[in-house]
Amino acid sequence: MYFARLARIRRNEAQDDLITLLARGTVDGERLTDDEVVFNCYSLILGGDETTRLAMISGVRALMEHPDQWRALKDGSVSLESATEEILRWTSPAIHVGRTATQDSVLHGEQIRAGDVVTSWTLSANFDEAEFDRPLRFDLARTPNRHLAFAYGPHFCIGAHLARIEISALLAGLRQLVGGIDEAGPALPIYSTFLRGFSSLPVRFHL
Repeated sequence: MYFARLARIRRNEAQDDLITLLARGTVDGERLTDDEVVFNCYSLILGGDETTRLAMISGVRALMEHPDQWRALKDGSVSLESATEEILRWTSPAIHVGRTATQDSVLHGEQIRAGDVVTSWTLSANFDEAEFDRPLRFDLARTPNRHLAFAYGPHFCIGAHLARIEISALLAGLRQLVGGIDEAGPALPIYSTFLRGFSSLPVRFHL
């Protein structure tokens, strides 16, 4: 409701913001409908908040569960860049994405018809032994790391750069300011068919 009202305002009163771009921009000469603007705003909220937050929470949990990797982060033997990519692969907050086939094709012997809805299981792909050496090992130094946490192709996540900056900033802060991490209460998982992670992870930081 908030976005719908804001979109109507932005159609008449342009501001220097993304909602104005959505509300007043055109695709093939046509403006987006109110519903299309709202759905895009909803997707931006999910990408800019939910998935990155879930990756950060699960990333901290992974560091607690793998003390060797915590030490590697602390002593600087792994870069923030490679550590960020491994947390994205390991946590895989978005479980799957849906796509519509644009043409007939055969994939691994399975017939896909134009118009079929195909589900790409990001979580499975990010642990594919054909792509990753020892995929069940949490390795902050992993390289190359061609995960699909941000999907691929024309629908590559618009917030990928921001997500990487946020996760890297968290890791930099932990490296510089925190000596150790302990759980301070039970982790509360989220229950979703689309997202994966924890809504809460109480921790205690030691200097």
